[in-house]
Amino acid sequence: MRYEFNKELVANINHWNMEIDDSGFVYLLHDNWHSEAVCSPYSRLYLVSDGEGQIDAGEKRLLLRPGYAYFIPAGFTFSYSCADYLEKLYFHLRLVKPDGYDLAHSLVFVAQCPVEKELFNDMLRQYRGNSWEDVFLLEQEIRSLTFRLLGQYGILQKSVASYTPLVEDTMHYIHAHLSAGITIGQIAASLFTSETTLSRRFHQETGRTIHQYVEDMVFQAACKRLAVGSQPIGEISGDLGFCDPFYFSRRFRQRYGEPPSQYRRRLRI
Repeated sequence: MRYEFNKELVANINHWNMEIDDSGFVYLLHDNWHSEAVCSPYSRLYLVSDGEGQIDAGEKRLLLRPGYAYFIPAGFTFSYSCADYLEKLYFHLRLVKPDGYDLAHSLVFVAQCPVEKELFNDMLRQYRGNSWEDVFLLEQEIRSLTFRLLGQYGILQKSVASYTPLVEDTMHYIHAHLSAGITIGQIAASLFTSETTLSRRFHQETGRTIHQYVEDMVFQAACKRLAVGSQPIGEISGDLGFCDPFYFSRRFRQRYGEPPSQYRRRLRI
């Protein structure tokens, strides 16, 4: 009898996640589907069923055609429009790695692939359904199609980063107590280690300081809240540990080049 274990693989399966922020099956006219220089905190999966649209990124233009799926990575800046109308099934996705960062963030082009009409019809039927079978089948199809598109970026063959228990526990603590005001001293005390050891080990394994990581996670959470729902900006800043919403807005502008109110307005379907 022989046993083979891969604890790291199981841990990565348990700690990575695909989150869907928004979805819809929409028929869009030119007047309500056009925007300039959009940069979303989530990736976009479009399945076009009718009409035609276009995506512009720099000097490159990509036509959105029926029978194709398109993956627009998180952090990718582009403009979009349609000359007449566009019908599509869409999902706004986050591919969250164990360290909290998005697997697709800052990929540099839009991936596309043909989608069989039968697959599109199945996904639309499941999307309109209301059973657990529809939920599981649709999730499976979204994952399969997303990974099919991600294969064009050459990132799926890269090794998954692994961390020591101390660094993993640090990340878990930060996510559980996410706040701009969290300190290295608080984290070190909760993990029964020194600030010096914690800071050194974290930087060695991640390439970032704890302060940088906290800031990344805080503003990532802010972007998600701005993109989903209508929570007032003042509440978002308070929930994330900023005592002054004006300071939050100033820091947000420094990081993303625009205030949170404008950022929210630019995130459309």
